[in-house]
Amino acid sequence: MKVSISLLIISLLLTANQLLASNSNNPVGARAGAMGNASVTFTSIYSGFHNQAGLAFIDKAEFGISYRNNFLLKQTGLKSAIFAIPIKKIGVIGISINSFGYSAYGEHKFGIAYAKKFGDVFSFGLQIDYLQTQFNDSYGKKGVVLGEFGVLGKLTDELTIGAHIFNPTRAYLDKEIDDRVPSIIKAGLGYEFSKKLLTSIEIEKDLDITKPNFKVGIEYKPYKQIALRLGVNSNYVKASFGVGIYLNNLVIDIASEYHQTLGFVPQFSLKYSINKKKKNTNAPAN
Repeated sequence: MKVSISLLIISLLLTANQLLASNSNNPVGARAGAMGNASVTFTSIYSGFHNQAGLAFIDKAEFGISYRNNFLLKQTGLKSAIFAIPIKKIGVIGISINSFGYSAYGEHKFGIAYAKKFGDVFSFGLQIDYLQTQFNDSYGKKGVVLGEFGVLGKLTDELTIGAHIFNPTRAYLDKEIDDRVPSIIKAGLGYEFSKKLLTSIEIEKDLDITKPNFKVGIEYKPYKQIALRLGVNSNYVKASFGVGIYLNNLVIDIASEYHQTLGFVPQFSLKYSINKKKKNTNAPAN
């Protein structure tokens, strides 16, 4: 009986992999989730999971943690964490981790990112990943090293464009059985109509899937501390919604996606910015 349950859960995990891109290029963060994951133009700590070029606009050390409960099954949960720090004249360095699944089947992604801004308009980011697929004791583990990179351009104060490619080298997880890690390209734009209203549009294409995925997200801030968000995807027709709460250095985001067949995908994330200590201007000079 336990074996049958495990096989059922693993089949659900594999289904979730196909629908959500699994650990290969997981969308992370409840803000992105609420906006249909149209996030290639975002500039925050979670850019480490969407488009590393966005990390270049971070001006202080930040960390974030996120949890995504796919279809209300704890076995299909995605746990994520990221830390990024700007280094003067060098750029921004980020470290991230994803963990998807449970003891009998899991997928894990470890990433080290570098991002740099060129002037106030253009930025570039790249990341080296180690992907590991873990089965039960009978099958062991498999792993592969691959890369991803992205670009971002702030063409005006209102308009931002971005593009990102995951696994451009078409790396294999297991070459003997032709188990190739997906290669995914996405591009999009974000337009800020005002300080209160942001629209994000993105197209994503898995090179092994014929049909592209169109994503649209809207964020509205009725108050400085509150953001309301909506989103939609064309593939596997999904709607999403959520709210963000801004508390000085802490941001709390809550969201849920709704898949027409498999149901809800609730998610939660937070981000904390670490302020630099201010110099004491009254201290005597050396």
